[in-house]
Amino acid sequence: MENHIKSLMRAIERFSEHLNEMLSRVKRVLVIGHNDADGYSSMAIMSLLLEKKLEPEMLSWMSFDSPVELFRTLKNINVEKFDAAIVVDFGSEDEMRELFDIFKENVLIIDHHVSYPQEYKDFILNPRMLGIEADSFACSSTLAYSLARMVGVPPEKIYAPPIVGAIGDVQYDYEDSDEAIKALVGYNRYVLEELKDLGLVSEEIAPNIYGKYQQTMHDAINKYGLFSRLFSDIVPERYSTMSWYDLKKDDRMNIIAKILERVSEMGILSKEVVSELFIYDYIFPKEDIKYFREAKEFATLVNNLVRLNLGKKAKDLALSILKYNNLRKNKNIIKTLEGYLQQANRKKREYYRKAKDGAECLSLKGIKAFVYIDLTEKPMPPAITGSVAGFLMNLDKGLSELYVVGTYDQGRDLLKISVRVSSETFEAAIGDIIREIARDLGGEGGGHKFAGGCEFSGLMKKDTAKRKFYDVIYRIIEYYTS
Repeated sequence: MENHIKSLMRAIERFSEHLNEMLSRVKRVLVIGHNDADGYSSMAIMSLLLEKKLEPEMLSWMSFDSPVELFRTLKNINVEKFDAAIVVDFGSEDEMRELFDIFKENVLIIDHHVSYPQEYKDFILNPRMLGIEADSFACSSTLAYSLARMVGVPPEKIYAPPIVGAIGDVQYDYEDSDEAIKALVGYNRYVLEELKDLGLVSEEIAPNIYGKYQQTMHDAINKYGLFSRLFSDIVPERYSTMSWYDLKKDDRMNIIAKILERVSEMGILSKEVVSELFIYDYIFPKEDIKYFREAKEFATLVNNLVRLNLGKKAKDLALSILKYNNLRKNKNIIKTLEGYLQQANRKKREYYRKAKDGAECLSLKGIKAFVYIDLTEKPMPPAITGSVAGFLMNLDKGLSELYVVGTYDQGRDLLKISVRVSSETFEAAIGDIIREIARDLGGEGGGHKFAGGCEFSGLMKKDTAKRKFYDVIYRIIEYYTS
């Protein structure tokens, strides 16, 4: 891993020189990013970097759910408005060719997903282009952070986005610890350790209770069966009306120690069990508002603002609160934010309910799959399919090996499919597999070891989209069972 980090640092230094050289000859830059926490965190970092080099009015940004939408936009873009483009956490071969046709050599791409043809290697900061595959555990926002640091942006200006982006990207190490899974490893951990040393981020273990910051300990205990058994006589009654982070740190650590002791006495203390019970939390000590104090909560907030079709103002707000610390302390901003979050939660509950009611179980060649496709007149947005796949995995309690969620918007002629793999018996990374399958079926795809996605256009009809959805599922199962 040290060699990977050294290789990445050398590449980042080389790209900082390329960026400085590019900015010396251009004035108007377009930043393009993916509609998720990693994409927006990366855009925030690059925007702060560019604001050191350019006048504010010379910087513009766009974000997209899918390469298909980016490609369509590039076909109609007003090229005269921009001299250069910086793309983060996004893209595929066709889109990149279009970008280079438009901007020539004034392009910089920061990504960690699919690899690109070698002809682009001088313009793309991507571990895979360096021969460093998924085990480098670098995401776009931690790469962007190091690039910004290399050109002189102080870490105090950009400490939250790289950790928010990395947590939102959900990259896990399944081998790192005998006791628990650490969420940030590889290059992401390298950046984390730098920020920890500077006192800008702290790390601690916490119970894996979804939404723990919005509910009391009493509510959490009653909601989760396993935690009910473990917590019932461990959490003092005086804490029952407090949330996890209302407790003093020593009290939190005492509760965790007692839980570990309890599961040890039960004879089930193993990495798998503990990784279900606990998560690693990343705390921003300088923040004093609940939404921004903890990286996982912050990442969820950003994803809700940008993925759930809440409009451009919600996306503007997401980028702003990642960029400027003073905005995160503005009471009017917080009030606006809470209104958006209420709207987002209503939408998310609707999508989850539709998936729960419409999901079906498949069993093919010994592989169990829990699947759902939204073909309604107002389908879920493409960016939410990954979250819905995760929801089905939790709903199914991991009884299936494969979870697949699709959505087809006939008006946009876009089919988006997200895949989650729950079993570690699959040796090959689902992201690599689905990339091959999608290309073979006329689409684009990619992802990580246990999570991937793909998309298709040109289908025109719902029946065609449905067939394509099941074709992808069957191809995945064939790959794993062949």
